[in-house]
Amino acid sequence: MQDIYQTFEFNKILLEISDFCKSEKGKEDVLAIHKFDSKEEVVSSLAELKEMMSIISRFSYLPITTSINMLNIIELAKKTALLTPRDLSLVREDILTGRKLAAYFAKVDSSYPIVNNLVSQITDLSSLEKEIKRVITPSLTVSDHASSELYTIRQKLKALEANLNSRVASIAFNYGAYLSDDNVTIRDGHYVLPVKTSYKNKVMGIVYDVSSTGNTTFIEPIEIVQLNNDIAATKVAENEEVRKILKGLTSLVLLQEDEVKKNNLIIARLDFDSAKAVYALNNEMHIAEMSDLQEIHLYHAGHPLIDKKKVVSNDYHLSNEARIVIISGPNAGGKTVSIKTVGLLTLMHLSGLAVNASEARIGYFNNIYIDIGDNQSLSDNLSTFSAHMKQISEIVDLVKEKDLVLLDELGTGTDPKEGEAIALAVVKYLESKKPLCLISSHFGLLKEYAFLSKNIENSSLLFDEEKLLPTYIYKYSVPGKSYGIDVAKRYGLKDSVIEESRKILKEENASDTGELLTILQKKVEENEKLARELEKERKLLLSEQKALEENKAKLKNQKENLLQEVKEEKEKIIENAKEEIDLVMDNLNNPDIKLHEVIELKKKLDNLKDEVEEINYNEPIQINDYVSLPSLNLEGRVIRIKGNKAHISSNDGFEIDVEIAKLHRIEEPKITKIKSRDRYEDKINTSVGLELNIIGMRRDEAKDALIKYLDNCMLKHLKQVRIIHGFGNGILRKMVHEELSKMKNVKFRLGDINEGGGGATVVIFND
Repeated sequence: MQDIYQTFEFNKILLEISDFCKSEKGKEDVLAIHKFDSKEEVVSSLAELKEMMSIISRFSYLPITTSINMLNIIELAKKTALLTPRDLSLVREDILTGRKLAAYFAKVDSSYPIVNNLVSQITDLSSLEKEIKRVITPSLTVSDHASSELYTIRQKLKALEANLNSRVASIAFNYGAYLSDDNVTIRDGHYVLPVKTSYKNKVMGIVYDVSSTGNTTFIEPIEIVQLNNDIAATKVAENEEVRKILKGLTSLVLLQEDEVKKNNLIIARLDFDSAKAVYALNNEMHIAEMSDLQEIHLYHAGHPLIDKKKVVSNDYHLSNEARIVIISGPNAGGKTVSIKTVGLLTLMHLSGLAVNASEARIGYFNNIYIDIGDNQSLSDNLSTFSAHMKQISEIVDLVKEKDLVLLDELGTGTDPKEGEAIALAVVKYLESKKPLCLISSHFGLLKEYAFLSKNIENSSLLFDEEKLLPTYIYKYSVPGKSYGIDVAKRYGLKDSVIEESRKILKEENASDTGELLTILQKKVEENEKLARELEKERKLLLSEQKALEENKAKLKNQKENLLQEVKEEKEKIIENAKEEIDLVMDNLNNPDIKLHEVIELKKKLDNLKDEVEEINYNEPIQINDYVSLPSLNLEGRVIRIKGNKAHISSNDGFEIDVEIAKLHRIEEPKITKIKSRDRYEDKINTSVGLELNIIGMRRDEAKDALIKYLDNCMLKHLKQVRIIHGFGNGILRKMVHEELSKMKNVKFRLGDINEGGGGATVVIFND
């Protein structure tokens, strides 16, 4: 039986996921991922993955840097009762990682019960961690202060070594005339002098070595033999004390063996979930809905191992209405890739992974049977056809209703008519057994049978007849042509041979199926072309609409800046006028002022008053504008304009003709909307949080939730909130930004690293 994991290159997916692992055990578990044995296990695994994807989107990556498999260290401790400083340091690192995870999840809310329950089982081993830190230094040695005995021994050792160095320097100086080198060397842990061999009898001591030339003899002077012996003995005592300390620390680890191992397994589990989640988020994958039915619905699905820039996404459907789908179309047009895409994404889903689709709904299958690719077996001395038939035979013997069958080029490799007959017979048998099947074929009989059967549907990979190239676009409910003759022509087969091929094909076509397929295919291609043109026009209109909105916003901004400048200028003029008025009034109060001076000052005062009142920097007043007349404290709407005067109707029904120059255009008070808002508030749930999570929702559902949430936020006068839409393929993020762009008095931006990054949008409500 063909191995689904090998054929679908499932190990490549697992290797990519394992690259995100930080723990040894987590990586081992990722590489061991396989299809679950029950639907319940799939549901449980995907629920855990969904929580982890949301957590990472909102709170960033988990604080796991490294974690080795503690089971191996514990087993070593049991066998030897002695862990090395490195082993103990790794135990400490694992304890610290557990504490970091506990601190990280303390900030995570209670809406993630599965992961929170897992984290709650981490045991605090702070006392063990502190003891290891006290004993083991960062350079992985035992600290001088690990015990008072070790401190005493090492202090003695330092004194002995200092004394030895001093003595050696003095002896070397005394014997300087007999030495071949001024440098004292060490042989077998002993300080020795490099004495010229001809003077070796001049130095009393122990000979340790002779140079390769024989010219130098290395001698330990008798004066330092005892010192060296004392140092050696002290080092033995040091090693014994270090061993005693390490054994005691190892015993402490073994006393809490269960807690250490359990923490390590929880860290590995969280790392395992995190790696799957990061892989899914980075590749904009989504968790498929678990269906109770035998069905597969994939939307905008692509093969995850094909370059994102080259892969063509398609929709695929298998269900009770069409349990068998026949894929036809040109050679090298993507039929095999389509089958592998459906198979691989189904296998990923049933193994607890997210899938490379914008949306998906997949049922549980007991078995996935496949016959894909060139199955020629040299070891079994089987031809391609024989190998295919061996696979098909095993599938026919084993297949049951709750299975998935994927067959590529069914019936090929033998006489076309016999192959076609076998293919049709196999399809009829599978139809009777009721598994879901996706089968690629060029055979016309299968396409015709699909037209006649209620449970079988045609599909195809489209072909560009003008360019004579495959498009890799999958079309459901439409059969496809093989385009063998067209492809042969493209690759240079003589025109005479091509024409003869068409003639033979036409003569041998007893039915009109080929011609009908050609007509149908042409219609499909025309519709596809029209759809592409409409999509192009839609994008162009959206682009133009965006440009208009940007220009509108730009003009609005310019207007606001201009009005602000006008306001400042007006205030400046008024202030100057006030100063002038004050000066005039001071002069009027002068008892010595003369009559003609009073008349002149009054005239100047009137001129200043007119100047201030006539200041008007508004845009031209138009009919229906809402305006104010500051001198009368009057507000109303412009009913008509005649010459330089406007007829104003105030809110209380009063009407007056006023010079346009003295009017100011203002925003119309929203008096009537207060009551309707109050009524609307009664209909809206006013319990509003500071964030809205729409991850996992469909676009329309998310849009409704967003609009309702934003209404609530404005009613509650919130200043800033966050919309969590995740990374994905950008559909939810785009929808959120489109809706926010329509709203006045609202600003928005993508979250920073502490706010969910590109997976969240922060909304700021202006006053």
